[in-house]
Amino acid sequence: MNSLNYEVLRNTEKLYYKDQYLAGANTQVTRVHSDGIELQSTVAYPEGGGQEADFGTIELPIGTVRFVWVKKLYGSPIRLEGFKGGKLGGIIIHSLHPDDLHLLDEVTVGMPARVTIDIDRRERLTLSHSASHFLYAAAISLREELKQWTIGCHIKEDSARFDFLVEDAFTAEDVLEIERRANELIACDAPIEHYAVQGLEDARLWTYNGIEIPCGGTHLESPRRIGRVSVRRKRLGKGKERLICVFPDAEIDVSTYHEPAL
Repeated sequence: MNSLNYEVLRNTEKLYYKDQYLAGANTQVTRVHSDGIELQSTVAYPEGGGQEADFGTIELPIGTVRFVWVKKLYGSPIRLEGFKGGKLGGIIIHSLHPDDLHLLDEVTVGMPARVTIDIDRRERLTLSHSASHFLYAAAISLREELKQWTIGCHIKEDSARFDFLVEDAFTAEDVLEIERRANELIACDAPIEHYAVQGLEDARLWTYNGIEIPCGGTHLESPRRIGRVSVRRKRLGKGKERLICVFPDAEIDVSTYHEPAL
């Protein structure tokens, strides 16, 4: 087996899909990279689907290092309708803070490790990602063609946005109507369901009141804590528009996060 095939076949166990509220876990080092550490399993969510990566720490026998980004590499394509660009499996690398990179020389494969995430950041990203789906659902309910012309999204702690190709720019009335529809959906406060499709861990579906969106990110169990969203538009150039939502009344609750049972 050549080295490329080995890289493709190696997988990191994604503990965040088994328990989204797991704040830390014991694991071990499986590979040391030039800018970070690969672990056998992790609670840290990597950048994906527009959602920014978790931050956190890895405790090692040689000391504690900070990771400031998490990325997923390799994997095989998800061959299901609606999951374009998604990957099954893959490895996850925790990219270290520049000031901690020198410690990589002391890290060895098989070394025991404890990975812990910044739960406040995770919960803010989780809330933001759920809010973004209400923005998206409202936008495509107004203009169904946007579903086929979505060209990007970005989920940050304090805002979320979607970029679209459009024939006609959003008017002020459009933006107000999208905001109204998004808040109407949120006010229903129905359960948010998020689950794997056909037993494929990385092929996940977000559903709410009959709305279905393929998504592998982290999400709330209900929209109650999002509060009202405010929507604005930004022109990106001819035929390109951005919709941005913020949620100034959001309530951040990290009480459901926990350490693994002994």
